[in-house]
Amino acid sequence: MNFFKNDNEKWFWLIALIAIMLIGYSELAIIGYALTAVLFAYAFINPKHGILLLFVYIPVREFVTQYNPGLSYLTEAIVFGALFQVFWMNRKTIGKLFHFKNFEYAYFAFLIIGSISALIMGISPILIAMQLRQFLLFYLVYYIVYRLGITRKDLVNLVWIFIWTAILVIIQAITEKLSIRNMFLPESWEAMALSAKNRVRIYGMLGNPNVLGIYLMFAFIAFYYAKNKLKEFNPRYMDILNVLLVGILVLTYSRGTWGGFLIAAIAFLIMTRKMSVLIDFVKYTAIALVLVVLPLNLLTNYFESTDIGSEKVTNIQQFDVGGESGFRDRIGSTFSEDTVTGSQSSGRLFIVKTGFEVFKDYPIIGTGFATFGDSTTLSNGSPIYDEYEIGHKFYSDNQYIQIIVQTGVLGVIAFAAFLLTMFWRYAKKHKESYLYSLTASILLGAYFMGLVYNLWESDIFGLAFFALLAAASRREDFGFRDDGDTL
Repeated sequence: MNFFKNDNEKWFWLIALIAIMLIGYSELAIIGYALTAVLFAYAFINPKHGILLLFVYIPVREFVTQYNPGLSYLTEAIVFGALFQVFWMNRKTIGKLFHFKNFEYAYFAFLIIGSISALIMGISPILIAMQLRQFLLFYLVYYIVYRLGITRKDLVNLVWIFIWTAILVIIQAITEKLSIRNMFLPESWEAMALSAKNRVRIYGMLGNPNVLGIYLMFAFIAFYYAKNKLKEFNPRYMDILNVLLVGILVLTYSRGTWGGFLIAAIAFLIMTRKMSVLIDFVKYTAIALVLVVLPLNLLTNYFESTDIGSEKVTNIQQFDVGGESGFRDRIGSTFSEDTVTGSQSSGRLFIVKTGFEVFKDYPIIGTGFATFGDSTTLSNGSPIYDEYEIGHKFYSDNQYIQIIVQTGVLGVIAFAAFLLTMFWRYAKKHKESYLYSLTASILLGAYFMGLVYNLWESDIFGLAFFALLAAASRREDFGFRDDGDTL
């Protein structure tokens, strides 16, 4: 049966995904390093394919590197391979490499402030570089894609990549749910102790239900676009994939991603006045609840009621013993007295309160990168933690309080300029293109998600958003050529 209408390189991306998975499962680090070197060279030779390969790799990165640490630097290798080719292509017109937009200058200012502040605090340049990687690596995707341009063929290839990776992610997610986290997972993830309310969530190949939710959100957008704009894809099968995506998204119980997705969807509807989007989303959600969420929950509850299933639950739920789990418990506890009290003493409210205490002592340029609640301090600690009685295994789960503490008033101004300038730039042009409406809408959703996640440190969000931003900026400056650009 021919499910799709056009083969357009689709098998190349499937083979690439299978190869990455097999090399990951091999657990031979030397093979992982060899693939890293090969793909660095490949990205230099064919930078567009290199960037597209990131969309193959990033969704499975956390999963495969649990088996094969030799793949840990594949992202950097591909990005810098493509970047060096951009430099080489423009070697006779160097000035083109240094044309930046106002939001880019604001972002650079933010990065400089955080770095200088960290140096003043005595933070190691290596740790500063580690944190800069989180903020800068996927900005480079924007830098590369903007200068390479985007064609219709690129978009078709990107959708195929989302199809193959999403199918794999969905299969793994369903297996994880039904097996009670006992199949198709690295051993270290199977052994991870979870609370009752987190045990019922699907963590997926991205290793985090919130990050999984963000990936599913972008995959949904890709499939919806393909259904309506790309004749190479059968709309019926795009609908099926989106129903499955919505079902898994519900089972992540990721309230922050739900909220961000809803805000983005409402903003897009207001800007475009396309009520068909609302109708389709309601349809997908209703069907997903009946055909995906309900059956998976019923089957999982049945398996958990068996002796073997009960033992698995006990092994996972090693603390919070006897705690209630399920949709009602997960969502209903959001604003409960126990949740608020716990948050004030050790959760998100505690983080915000403590953050403002630090800010009062370092108000101008903050304490610097790698000092408060970021991915670098999670593994390396911080010199300020003992002074403010902060636990060393600490993640802020709030991008804004992290920026307030680390970069002070000047950094907040720079980062706000970055966010707001991007939004204003494309929101005011929303009538010219759905692409501008989509970019502005996702930014609004990101503003909300930044309250509950360190969103701009997320690889999957950074990759997808900065690629989208490059497409919007490219259209704004150059329009589309006759070779099929249709955004």
